[in-house]
Amino acid sequence: MRFDGSTDDGTEALREAVAQHPGRLQAVFACIGAPSTKRFITDTPTAEFEAVHQANTLSFIRTWHAVAERARTDAASLLAIGSDAGRAARPGNGPYTAAKAALEAVILTLAKEEHPHGVRANLVAPSLIDSPLAQQVLKLKGVTDQDRYYTELPWGRPLSLDEVARVCIDLATARHWRYATGQIYPLLAATG
Repeated sequence: MRFDGSTDDGTEALREAVAQHPGRLQAVFACIGAPSTKRFITDTPTAEFEAVHQANTLSFIRTWHAVAERARTDAASLLAIGSDAGRAARPGNGPYTAAKAALEAVILTLAKEEHPHGVRANLVAPSLIDSPLAQQVLKLKGVTDQDRYYTELPWGRPLSLDEVARVCIDLATARHWRYATGQIYPLLAATG
């Protein structure tokens, strides 16, 4: 279902839909992200920090508020998709790095808080994913030669959406991962 994670009212529809669904809630995937303008911190308005934090962190927290009761009842797995930027701290990426680092801290805290309820919480932190968001990010960075940029990535290419999705589904649902919680899994973290 579609819902607006930017307000508490927007996630109320999600809460109601989850409560009415008769099946077991096995996993919650949080794939939320919005880039920054790639300006240095000194040149970035505070409002941009707030907006990027809202999109990357607070919308996740609102989503968790909406599904937490059911996730606890069903001992669901929670998997957020962050970014290697949460630890990379590259110049011109302050708001995004701060928001993704905050998301990591939230996931690690949730793993400890929700463990008594049987809920696992982990985060996958991929490097660049071939997606419309990545195209927007490269444009904001001023990248004009994508092929050259890709040669600087591990394996000389971005990750595909399918690769990341397969890892996420496996981590969240496969029986052999039932022991894993409170972990950050980097996927081909960029060098430099």
